[in-house]
Amino acid sequence: HRAPPHDDVALSVSVAGLQAALKAASLGLLTVMVVVLVGWATAADSGASATEAVAGALQVWLGAQHTELAVGSAAFQVVPLGLLVGPAWLLFTMSARAARASRVVGQRGAVALTAVVTATYAVLAVLVSLLARTDVVRPAPVSAFLGAAGIAAVAGGAGVVQGAAGWAGVLRRLPAELRLVLRGCLGVLCVLGGGGALLAGLALLAGLYRARALLVGLHPGATGGLIVVLLCIAYLPTAVVWAVAYVAGPGFAVGTGTAVTVSGSHLGAVPAFPLLAALPAGGGGVGPVVFLLPVVAGVVAALLAGRLDRSGPERVLGSWRGLLVTGLGTGLASGAVIGVLAALASGPIGPGRMATVGPAPLVAAAAVAAWVGGSALATLVVRNPGVLRPHRDG
Repeated sequence: HRAPPHDDVALSVSVAGLQAALKAASLGLLTVMVVVLVGWATAADSGASATEAVAGALQVWLGAQHTELAVGSAAFQVVPLGLLVGPAWLLFTMSARAARASRVVGQRGAVALTAVVTATYAVLAVLVSLLARTDVVRPAPVSAFLGAAGIAAVAGGAGVVQGAAGWAGVLRRLPAELRLVLRGCLGVLCVLGGGGALLAGLALLAGLYRARALLVGLHPGATGGLIVVLLCIAYLPTAVVWAVAYVAGPGFAVGTGTAVTVSGSHLGAVPAFPLLAALPAGGGGVGPVVFLLPVVAGVVAALLAGRLDRSGPERVLGSWRGLLVTGLGTGLASGAVIGVLAALASGPIGPGRMATVGPAPLVAAAAVAAWVGGSALATLVVRNPGVLRPHRDG
């Protein structure tokens, strides 16, 4: 008997998970290292040493894992959400390959592989946080562990499911009501994300002159200017989350005692960052008309759920229970996602009043859940009037 080819030998779950986490972390670190070192080498006025540049690259990678960085007596944690795309994609891709290589079958195997990837990636983040410590910047190891574990659990777990059974197969096995909620939640996120991006883009366009003045005032030079522009681009998803919190009602803060809401803006001195030129200059708000966006999102979610319900083998929206679970469940699921994104888009960016920046996660989640859930349920009731009619026997 000949030994099977190497490609036919399934790796153990532990080995596959270790390899996936190591590859995702090393490729992410290498990418950041190249970008930072190229910027350091081409910056004519840079007084940093090569060791400081390497430490800076490690700190950037940690920032992408939502690690809190202590700079002197201040803390910094509002990292650009755009930086999360790279680590999440690497974890998803490597975990999917690990699931295929280890031939994961069943829920227990998927959970075990996800746990190995998550634990390994989180431990690697702690080791990087210890290596990245300098006299000026001190990454928090506990924050590095929790942030990396959260990203690895979500992105890595999604990759494991994709590599093991495929998301299409998993969704088909879910209860019909849950499928409707997930479809509706996806529609809500598309509407809120698109509307938030449009609002943020219009606000930045209105403050384009101020943004240019802030960029020129920084005197960054050619390389520094490019870095600032790239940083602004990386923060655009964060601006979209802030815009969603704005249209949902609670708004967001840019410092302790400040607020940017539909009823008005109360701002003090803000950092000289070009993207912040999109903040409203005056005290007047745009009025309650922006509340239409989460209401429209709820209506769209209900229409998508109704379309899926008609094409499915089971009729969910023919009872009060189905309407309540679908409508309110869509609101709760959408609010939970927005709450997580708001938590990632908020935190300290400096000492004193800059310790409070971004939307309040729980308040933003509750507002989105209320607007979306209420409008989705109302739409479902209107589109299914037969549920309102009492059933008569005989």
